[in-house]
Amino acid sequence: MLGSNWRHIFDSWRSKNFFLKNGYSARSDPEYFTDELQGITWQPDVYPIAAEFAAEKGSKKIIDIGCGRALKLASLQRQRSEWEFIGIDYGANVSWCRANHRFGTWIEADLEYGILRTRNFAVEKSILICSDVVEHLVNPVPFLRLIRNLLRQGATAAIFSTPERDLTRGMSDNGPPENPCHVRECNSEEFRTLLEWAGFELIHLGLTRSNDAEPDEKTIIAIGVLSGTAATEKTRRYSS
Repeated sequence: MLGSNWRHIFDSWRSKNFFLKNGYSARSDPEYFTDELQGITWQPDVYPIAAEFAAEKGSKKIIDIGCGRALKLASLQRQRSEWEFIGIDYGANVSWCRANHRFGTWIEADLEYGILRTRNFAVEKSILICSDVVEHLVNPVPFLRLIRNLLRQGATAAIFSTPERDLTRGMSDNGPPENPCHVRECNSEEFRTLLEWAGFELIHLGLTRSNDAEPDEKTIIAIGVLSGTAATEKTRRYSS
């Protein structure tokens, strides 16, 4: 077993590639993702799962980090109009939300650097949605630090989703991802390791549908809280 100092060095070395397998090649210059209607809905069950989890925890506030044009958030708002909704993104996506949605608070952020352009909102008892975000970031560490800070400020939990590389691309895939907006993609164990290394305790890790045109569950969904704050019993398994 590695001593604490050697374990720190080992983890630091592994974390430079964000715990992906040896030989994996990431994309260094991803394209900006413009969230436009494409005929199918990606990761369609993440928001209903978040709403179910929020109701179970007595929360009526959803903060969608990396919300895009917030079309799935708008669908959720139509069902839960009494709830509070906050969307966080940058560039054309957040500008579109401000111009087109009649609900919600829309906040500019630089997720690559984990910087919010305003802190004038409360996070207590909120559920954070981080759907299809991590794979877009060259360095996800500042983003994960931002999520941890929001949890420290009183958010209840963060719900992450990201494509499961082995299921979507095959176990022999060594990157870069097929999607030009993605930097890297991971499998379930790599994602677990990254989140736990970043200081999250996972109360759920499973799979959900990638889109509403196919029944296959090829997307990772994880629910995390700050390490040491989870209840002794894990939540029941959430699935589509």
